[in-house]
Amino acid sequence: MAQNPHGDAPHGPAAGPPHRPGTAGLRLLLRLTLISFAASVLDGVVQGLTGSGPVLVPRGLTAVPGLSTAVLAADLVLTTALYTLVWFPLRRRLQWGWVLGLVFCSLAVLGGVFNLPVFVLDGHLPAAASTLVLVAVNVLWLTVAGRSDVRAVLR
Repeated sequence: MAQNPHGDAPHGPAAGPPHRPGTAGLRLLLRLTLISFAASVLDGVVQGLTGSGPVLVPRGLTAVPGLSTAVLAADLVLTTALYTLVWFPLRRRLQWGWVLGLVFCSLAVLGGVFNLPVFVLDGHLPAAASTLVLVAVNVLWLTVAGRSDVRAVLR
């Protein structure tokens, strides 16, 4: 890259996007985003395997073969797309990725808090445990996302 006429480092569109987040807080937030993604996928798999997920078959009825696998696959695709919409913009220090992360994470915490008593009362303890892990990681994500050093580096 060529330097500008004033002798300092190039800046503007030619300089390109930053590839490594500048603060420890933002690096932690990116790690927590990946951990939250893994916890979300694990939660979906546990719910799918224990029968406590989005495809509940009432007692006495026959389950449709392959339906829970199809729902699990669609859930994985949607989860991957939503986390991609958060992680890549955050990596480039774009504020809209942070805002999307706040919205998605808050909704995940809210949904998890409402699901926990249902899983516990229905006896689906593995699903309750995986949901509790997901809620804990997302609460930590929201806490780190609210730190001033994280907000300061976003544009």
